[in-house]
Amino acid sequence: MDIDRTRRELMIFADYHSFEVRDAHADYDLAAIDDTAADLRRDLISSRDGVVTVGTARRTTIPVTIEITSAAPACDLASWDHVTEASVEIASGQVLVLGGSDSRRSAHRFDVPIGIYRVRTRCEGFGTISSDGSRGEEAYRVQIWPGSARRATVLKRFPGGLPPR
Repeated sequence: MDIDRTRRELMIFADYHSFEVRDAHADYDLAAIDDTAADLRRDLISSRDGVVTVGTARRTTIPVTIEITSAAPACDLASWDHVTEASVEIASGQVLVLGGSDSRRSAHRFDVPIGIYRVRTRCEGFGTISSDGSRGEEAYRVQIWPGSARRATVLKRFPGGLPPR
């Protein structure tokens, strides 16, 4: 199966201040919840056992653009507030994108060849978030492409620290 260039605009409820990019067959690793939560508070990214969890600044419905490409896209850091990358193994041939409390049945689905993928998350609008987190215009762009397994990393950190959660 070849990778068709895909771009889809989604609205995802970021319950638990997060959403996931995961393999359709990945199970939840309850033992890793504390580690995942610490990674999300510090870096807004966590990657474990077929799941990349993306932290969000607010617990609300957020716009998320998903782009799947056959090669690494250009890495524009200047126009984004916070940029991260992680790896995920897709053993099922299907990527799911879902909110923190969504079920697999309600997930957005993308067919891809089995393999390891890089996931780059770019966030914007952090400067619009009120001090109590009640208002803001944050948005996320997630780029997915075939790649190699590497540790999750922050490519650009929001200046002055992450917005209040």
